[in-house]
Amino acid sequence: MDRVPATPAPTRRNFGNFILLKHLLTILCCLFLGYSVSAQRNEWKAAEEFLRQENSTIQDARDLRNFGAAIKAHFPDTMNRLRAAYLWVTSAIRYDCEGLKNKNSRWALNMVLKSRKAVCAGYVNVFRNLCDAAGIECVDVNGYGRSGFESLLVKTESFAPNHTWNAVKVGGEWKLIDVTWASGYTSEDCSEFTFRRNDAYFCADPVRFGWDHFPKDSDWQLLATPIGWEEFHRFPLLYHGMVENNIEDFYPRSVIIGKKRGDTVVFKFRSSSPVNRIILSSRQEKDLYVMDTPERVADGYRYVYRIAKEGAYDLQVDLLFVEAPRTIGAYEIKTFTDIVYWINTNANNLPAKPQKSVF
Repeated sequence: MDRVPATPAPTRRNFGNFILLKHLLTILCCLFLGYSVSAQRNEWKAAEEFLRQENSTIQDARDLRNFGAAIKAHFPDTMNRLRAAYLWVTSAIRYDCEGLKNKNSRWALNMVLKSRKAVCAGYVNVFRNLCDAAGIECVDVNGYGRSGFESLLVKTESFAPNHTWNAVKVGGEWKLIDVTWASGYTSEDCSEFTFRRNDAYFCADPVRFGWDHFPKDSDWQLLATPIGWEEFHRFPLLYHGMVENNIEDFYPRSVIIGKKRGDTVVFKFRSSSPVNRIILSSRQEKDLYVMDTPERVADGYRYVYRIAKEGAYDLQVDLLFVEAPRTIGAYEIKTFTDIVYWINTNANNLPAKPQKSVF
């Protein structure tokens, strides 16, 4: 059973690798790149106001049906009904870390509503039932969710469903929603859950959603040309920094970078957001740390990295924008990791086919 994105142990923690780095810098200031929905705040106002005024006590399936009926009566349009249902589930249900560990996680509707804890199956069960009561067409989608460092290297033959999410129909079109991953994140050992709403998984762009979700039924990719497992499992591990920095495309496309020590790797990121720093680090190679300035190109950013270490190890790539500080001193930088690759300098493991840049 797949879990919500996790934060690894200090000094590197993630929501999808939420890195905490502290260095003596003369040119950097503290900048927290937390997820913000302020740009689209007006779209959520009606649903948020409804939930503030709604005093329903929801402890079982009957209560949930009545709550859904109240949503349906209050909102004439499907999208606001959907926002209200999504907001309630992502704020009311806590990820069941204990149940996951003990293999007795909650998924039955009444059990989840009473305990307010669940894993993905419980989240989607509550959400689907609430959508049904609110007059929203909603189905469960089974597949593979890639959310943690342990899934950095996925074997070709290892496909097996480990996660469940939803698809909803709005205005005659299907949309993808993952209420589990949208609700927050866990500690690396899944001993603690933190609520932190992530609307990147609400009516998600199918291309971006497909970077870390692979449905068993390819129709639920909602793509004109679905990708295969062979392509999906080769993607690098993509984290929340991709959302923060509006990354629309990236290169290299393969998780494994098979080059020798001294060789260069060209990283490319398509984004319209301002970025003036790139950080490269590694969980396994603790002394690997590079902070530099990426090159601004026509449709994004480019950075050339020279491989300095032998062996096989992870390489975390973080992009951020840092304003010039008013004073000189020690500053704390917090940023969401964008992408994790796997460096392998063993000549016997070099890729058989060279990759082509996508932009």
